Amino acid sequence: MPTTQFPKLAAASTAANFADQMLLALLPLVLVASGAEAATVGTVVAAHAAAWLVVSLPVGAYADAVSRRTIMCLGSLAILAGSTIGGAAMTLGSASPLLLAVAAFVAASGVVMNILAVFALIPKWVEPHKLASANAVNEFGRAAGSIAAPLVAAALTTAHLAPFGFALGFAGGLVTLLAALSLPREDTGAKTSVDLLTSIRDGASFVADEPILKAIAICAIAWNAAFFALTAIFAPYAATRLGMSVSEIGSTWSAMGIGLLLGSLAASPMIKRLPTGFMFIFGPAVSCAAVTVLLVAGRSANAVPAAYALFALGFAPMTWGVLQTSVRQILTPARMLGRVGATMSMAIYGVRPLGALAASGLSATYGVESALWLSAALFFVSCVALLCSPAARLRSMPVAAL
Repeated sequence: MPTTQFPKLAAASTAANFADQMLLALLPLVLVASGAEAATVGTVVAAHAAAWLVVSLPVGAYADAVSRRTIMCLGSLAILAGSTIGGAAMTLGSASPLLLAVAAFVAASGVVMNILAVFALIPKWVEPHKLASANAVNEFGRAAGSIAAPLVAAALTTAHLAPFGFALGFAGGLVTLLAALSLPREDTGAKTSVDLLTSIRDGASFVADEPILKAIAICAIAWNAAFFALTAIFAPYAATRLGMSVSEIGSTWSAMGIGLLLGSLAASPMIKRLPTGFMFIFGPAVSCAAVTVLLVAGRSANAVPAAYALFALGFAPMTWGVLQTSVRQILTPARMLGRVGATMSMAIYGVRPLGALAASGLSATYGVESALWLSAALFFVSCVALLCSPAARLRSMPVAAL
């Protein structure tokens, strides 16, 4: 059974992430094409990111007590619902920021549910020494979607066919649902109730007491706030500072997807051959350099360096993502994977709306370049957080938890 179930998990994760990437690429482009201001774009992106802030901890608490297969199915239905809301809004000729924000939040909530369930199920069906390879395969699908989604979203927006983008998101949710339904039913034992607050506290306490997990969490908080500050502002920045059209913005953003794809292929070999501490620092350090390149590109109105910077922001953080996911699965007891996964997801993704909103506020007051400076500062903090931690001194992967 272990060898036959992982491909289904990977298929569900790939489809859910494709739907997520499609909506995340489509929403800013639709709003920019309709003449929305940078602050409005940032607010809608923040609504997408808010799902991680609101949904992660409750889902993680229940993931250790109820069927994770059920959670995946419910998440798939949320993706379908969010895609339907967005598609209906566009079909009716309304690029209403409010409706698009609702669509983004609902669909992203479904993605959160699927990602947390898959994270907890992978160690059940994959041996510890194969976790890095399995997580790399799982991330490969997300990376492929990151290449295709911006290109497709830009083409559809330019052709005034944005509703078809939401239809593609719907298709991703449907594939996720079918893959989840094909998984075997789980035995949840005698657990019939969940003390939500206690479960959340248990997960947070475990992370706070484990030095490596704590370092990962602090780094992730700063990095993801930085990344979504950049995500919220990139389309307006590229349009005003770099002089890009909607299609050019989509093409440039897809360079990150190429980096993610190659990073997912390189992650497992790099993790096996290079010191673990170096790999922990690699992603945040390259992120600092990449956003600096974006700032320089804005001053020269040159789009080519921006593409290279986005490629780097895909490649290096992807290797870091595969590493930290594998380390979290190794260090966390199986009985706590849902709660710890939710706590870490809260740290990794929960600050994204705050980063997006901060970037929107800065851009409205001081201009779009100020938001990039915020992103650069936060990437720097993420790097320092790991440099000062035990994770930076690891020579190899840690020993698996019992």
